[in-house]
Amino acid sequence: MSRKYGLFLFSVVSSLAILVLVGCGGSSVLAPRPTGGFTDANLSGMYSFLITGTNTGGFFGIAGNVQADGNGNITSGTLDINSPGTVGVQTNVGVSGTYIVHADGRGAAALKTSFGTINVDFVLLSNQHGLIIHFDNNATASGSIDQQTSSAFSLTSLAGNLVFNVGGVDGAGQNPEASVGLVTVDASGNISSGVQDTNDNGTPSANIAVTPAAGAMIAPNPANGRGTVAITTAAGVRNFAFYVIGANQIRMIETDTAPILAGDAFRASTTPISGSFAFTISGAAAATAFAAGGIIDTDGAGNVLNTSVEDVNSGGTINTGVGLSGTYSVAANGRGVLTLNSGTINDAIYPTTAGIQLLRIDNNVVASGTAFQQSGSFSNASINGRFVGGVTGVDLVFASEFDSVLQFSADGNGNINGAMDLNDGGALTAGLALSGTYNLSSNGRSSSPGILKTAARNLNVVYYAVNSSRVLFIEIDNSVAVGAFQQQQ
Repeated sequence: MSRKYGLFLFSVVSSLAILVLVGCGGSSVLAPRPTGGFTDANLSGMYSFLITGTNTGGFFGIAGNVQADGNGNITSGTLDINSPGTVGVQTNVGVSGTYIVHADGRGAAALKTSFGTINVDFVLLSNQHGLIIHFDNNATASGSIDQQTSSAFSLTSLAGNLVFNVGGVDGAGQNPEASVGLVTVDASGNISSGVQDTNDNGTPSANIAVTPAAGAMIAPNPANGRGTVAITTAAGVRNFAFYVIGANQIRMIETDTAPILAGDAFRASTTPISGSFAFTISGAAAATAFAAGGIIDTDGAGNVLNTSVEDVNSGGTINTGVGLSGTYSVAANGRGVLTLNSGTINDAIYPTTAGIQLLRIDNNVVASGTAFQQSGSFSNASINGRFVGGVTGVDLVFASEFDSVLQFSADGNGNINGAMDLNDGGALTAGLALSGTYNLSSNGRSSSPGILKTAARNLNVVYYAVNSSRVLFIEIDNSVAVGAFQQQQ
């Protein structure tokens, strides 16, 4: 698989990635002046962020922590960056800077470090959560920003079963790799057991034991929530820095020279799988960008019902409305297997408090994502009010990554209008006017393709509603992207 498509893999694992609105020419129309009740005061406190994407050297990731004062200043912070083509691996780097929050929740920040200034745009879902993109000409990346709970900055808070979902590039530095697994850690930082599934450039290694190790997790710093963890398997040791969001989530970035993986770990869940789930996964398939989404209906007894459906965009080859059926099971150690359509589709699954973490374990496909339990009934009236989203994907025409954050209003009748900030392979545009349509059937999936539109381009998408406040989707035209939007609070 080529690097340019494999690098798309991880940027969409975060919880609120959304589809692209990219330009192939033509003029851009700007949205009206932002309206709403957000100010600089809505970004106040200690936050952790993670972004991944591409720069001149290939895949890179940045994870860190900032202290925002509610008046537009970042008074302190720390970050770790793994960017082999530029600054390499740097850990515990100090951060300061400034930021602004517009009335609609969109904003911008300049993060000052010893190796230069990192410019980002963001959009706030609430005072506690937001989405973020790199907003420089020399790189594009996306991720999220979340307020930290300092009372969870201890090994005692983190002890138990944690499921990680990380991705990026492998030891060769060129090929896509993704890994999902579970570790059991105690209040002294000892890993007593675990299991991991990895797909490296289309070659899966399934159900691999994690080697027990004393002191593998180093306690987070009480000032910023940063700690370290080493995960060991027969393939070797992977070293990560992590930042605590809360007792049920940490943010991870690998600090080895290679591979370069980044993502999140969530508290494992023992709740039985039952009911219906909306999902998206993304990555690479046989040297091209890949994305899929759909609805999985389960009977609670290990069966995937034939009312399930999937849509796939593999490098511009699109198959929609593909029927799914099969089986699933979860072992006592928290790892499960999802087998669909007579074994033609296979996923490792790990239930967590933040949804079921998915990794495709078929040959020639490196793709990961999350399935979320659906709730409520669905129609166009379900989606009504103010929403925010973020985007990552691959433009197949220009073979480049794009990332975006946006804010819009949905009218409950299938129409949306708002604004978007876009980094299209290093070409930056803030405040693009956004409009679009949606049409939900009773299972939460689009009854017909929706449209997201700027002056530059119309995009065709399929939506998958989780509930009335969160909707996932994929693009089904000549760009490959996945995403979601969530109701703004």
